[in-house]
Amino acid sequence: MAGGKETPRQKMIGMMYLVLTALLALNVSKQIVAAFVTLNDKLDSSVNIINDKASDNYSAFEAKRAALLAQKGDLREFNQWNDKVLQVKKETAAMVNFLLGESNEMIKEAEGEDWVAEKDEEGNIVALKPLIDIQSMDNYDIPTNMFVGGNPTSPVERGLAIRDKMHKYRNMVCGLMGTYTFGDNSYQFNAPDNPEGLSDALKTANPDDTAAISQFYRSLTIPEKLHAHGEEKDMPWASVTFDHAPIVAAAAMFTSLKLDVKNAEAMAGEFMLAKVKAPIFVFNKIEPTAFASSSYINQGESLDLNVMVAAVDTTAIHKIRWGMDEDTLPERWTETQGKIALEGTEPGPHRVKGAIGVQERGSISWKPWSFDYNVGQPMGVIAQPKMRILYRDYDNILEGTASGFASDKVRLSSSDVSLSKRGNQWVARAGSGVRSAKISVIGTKDDGSSVNLGSFEYKVKPLPKPQMYFGSISNGANPTLANAKAQKNSKVSVRYDESVTLTDVKFRLVSGTVKADGLNRKGKINANGFLDEDAKKVIDQSRGKQVTMIMKYKNPSGNTYKTALVFEVR
Repeated sequence: MAGGKETPRQKMIGMMYLVLTALLALNVSKQIVAAFVTLNDKLDSSVNIINDKASDNYSAFEAKRAALLAQKGDLREFNQWNDKVLQVKKETAAMVNFLLGESNEMIKEAEGEDWVAEKDEEGNIVALKPLIDIQSMDNYDIPTNMFVGGNPTSPVERGLAIRDKMHKYRNMVCGLMGTYTFGDNSYQFNAPDNPEGLSDALKTANPDDTAAISQFYRSLTIPEKLHAHGEEKDMPWASVTFDHAPIVAAAAMFTSLKLDVKNAEAMAGEFMLAKVKAPIFVFNKIEPTAFASSSYINQGESLDLNVMVAAVDTTAIHKIRWGMDEDTLPERWTETQGKIALEGTEPGPHRVKGAIGVQERGSISWKPWSFDYNVGQPMGVIAQPKMRILYRDYDNILEGTASGFASDKVRLSSSDVSLSKRGNQWVARAGSGVRSAKISVIGTKDDGSSVNLGSFEYKVKPLPKPQMYFGSISNGANPTLANAKAQKNSKVSVRYDESVTLTDVKFRLVSGTVKADGLNRKGKINANGFLDEDAKKVIDQSRGKQVTMIMKYKNPSGNTYKTALVFEVR
C-alpha cells in the first residue's frame, strides 16, 4: 500500500502488511493465531512512535505561530495551512475511531463486553484492550459474517465500507495538500477514485507538490481485489482480508489500517508544516500561565487576570537585569540568571522592573518586563509542594495553613476526594470517576466553631504513562550492536522521563519478554529488571533487526499495565 520513496520503517510496515494479508488467506493453526497477537502489539508500538512524529508537527505549527507573532509577521499563509492541518487532525481521529470501532464491535460480539481501553476528549476511540485477553481469539465466524457474508465474491456493505472510508479519507487529505493559494497562484487537486486517474489529476497541482501528493495517495490506496489462496481468480479485498480470518487476525488488520492512517497524518502534517515560511523559536515545554497587574486587591475591588499559554526552553539560562522599588531605574539594575528571590519583609506594594536577554538571529535582544506584588495580611492557602493538580492512583501531598490559627486547629475538607492526615501534611486520594475537586481550608475557633478560610479548585487526571528503558536505550532509538550489547547487564526500567515533574513515583516490574525480528529465540526480563541468558543472546544477534521488549509493571496502587520498548540495532 506504499508508493514512492520509503523509509526503512515504512518498508518494514509494508512487508508486515503483506505478510498479514497472506496469512489471513490461509487456514492457520492455533500457534499462528496466537502470533497475530504479537504482530498486533508490534503494529501498535509503531503507531505510538509515528503518533509522536505527528504530535511534533502540531507543536511545530505553534512554534511558528509564536515566531510570527513575536516578529509581527503576516499570519495569512500560516492560518491557511494551520486550518488545514487541524482538519487533518480531526479527520484522522474520526478515521481511527471508525477502524477501532469496527474492531471493537467484532470483539464485543465474541466476548460479550466492550473492548475499548481509551478515548480522547472528543469521545473518539484511540486504543483497545490487549488482544491477549480475548478468549475466542480463533473464532472466524464473526469476522466472516460481519464483513464478508455468505458470498465471498460479493461481500456485504459493511466490509466494502472499510475500503471506501479509507479512500474517502485519502482523497480528503490529498485535496487539502494540493488545493491552496500562494501569492498570485492558485492550485487545485481533486483526488481520483482510482490510481489510473492520478496522473491527469496532478496536472492542476503545484508541480513541486506532485511527488509528495502521489506518495501520500498511493500509501492509502487499497486494491479492489487481491489474489486469494486456493482461488482461481482474484477476490474482493474484504473477502481476502476477513473471510475465515480469526478474530485476532482481523483485529490486527484493523490495527494495520490504523497504522497506515497515523503514518499518513504524519506525512501530511510534515508537508503542510514545510509550506509555512517562518522561523521556529526553540522551546521544549508548553504550560499555562496567569498574570495580572497586581497580586493583591482589597475586598470589593476587581482585578483583570490574563491567562495565556507560555512556550519556554527549560534548558536555556537567560541573563536577567532587574531592580526593585527605588532601584527600578536601569542604571541601578543588577544582573543575574535563573530565579529572583523576592522578599516579603516589608508590607505594602512593591514593583520589580527589568529586562531579559533573548537570543534572536544569533544575538541577544533585551526584552523589558515588570511585576507588581503586595505584601499584606496572609489568608488561608493550600500549598501543594509536589504538583499543581491531583492524580489518581497517587498520594497527593497537600499542606494547609491559615494565619491566626495553630496548626492543630487547621484541617482540610472535601466532598470530592478522600483526605487523611500524615504528620503536618494531608494526603488526597482521588476516585476513578472524579475529574475536578474542591478542597477547603477549615479553621477551628476557640469556641469550637468552624470557619471556611478559602476553597480551591483542582483538576484530577490519571498518572502520566511512564517510559521503558533498556539501560541507556530509549524507545525509538537506533543504537549500534556494540552499544546494545553493552547494555546486556543493565537493568530494564519503567520510569518517568524529565518531562514529567512528579517525584517519588515508583513502578514495580512484574515480567517481560525480549525478541528480535527474524529470530526464533525469545528471552525474558526478570522482575528485577535484568535479562535472562536467552534475552542476552537475542541482543547479541540483533544487528540490523528491530528489537521489541514488552514489560508488565504495577503502578503505585498495584494496578497492572503493559508497556513496550522498540528500537532498531545498526
